[in-house]
Amino acid sequence: MSAQKPEAQHRLRDLVTSPVRPIHLVIGLLCLALGFALVTQMKLKRSDPLESLSEDELVTLLDQLTTSENQLRSERNELNAQIQKLQSSQSQAEAAREAAERDRMQAQILGGTTPVHGPGLTMTVLEGENGVRPQTFVTVIGELRNAGAEAIDLNGERITASTYVVRDRNGELLISGERVQSPYVWTIIGDADTIQAALEIARGATSQLRASGATVTFERSEFVAIDSIAQPMEYEYAIAQE
Repeated sequence: MSAQKPEAQHRLRDLVTSPVRPIHLVIGLLCLALGFALVTQMKLKRSDPLESLSEDELVTLLDQLTTSENQLRSERNELNAQIQKLQSSQSQAEAAREAAERDRMQAQILGGTTPVHGPGLTMTVLEGENGVRPQTFVTVIGELRNAGAEAIDLNGERITASTYVVRDRNGELLISGERVQSPYVWTIIGDADTIQAALEIARGATSQLRASGATVTFERSEFVAIDSIAQPMEYEYAIAQE
């Protein structure tokens, strides 16, 4: 250790006392320039770019920012209004489609052009020796409609507003031209409590049926299916208004 220390001191003395060469000056200038550049860059990073602006320039910049902000808010409000309008139009169009679909389904049910199912009841009529008068079945249809029956089938024949009941020359009962025979099975969709009560009122349809010697029974169900479809009627005189 003692031998290395005098040697290091000797080298330091030689470095200090050595003559200045041009290369030393170049190295010093480069170091000075590099240091100046580093200091300038650090100052630029730490400085606020707004500090170099005058008061008028700052006011102008603030006005521009305020104008841009107001314009962006206005555009946002316009876009929100357009979105709400589109959503409202879509909702109205969807509501119109749903209403049209409901009307179409109701028209099909009323016209008997589609199979239906739902809660209701079955009324079975077994005619007696005296038979059943067509007028009595017309009364049954009327009472069913008044009681709120939504769909009616008689022995596989769909009952609609255009249904008629007659007897032919041979005494056969015809439903809209189709022959039906006893037992007469009425399949009815609607409120069973209301419908059965309406049919069994005093001097009502079932009273007339029993008076003619027929046997009438009811069976309620939460699921009643009517698969029959009424034949489309060709209208000769009625014209739909546009």
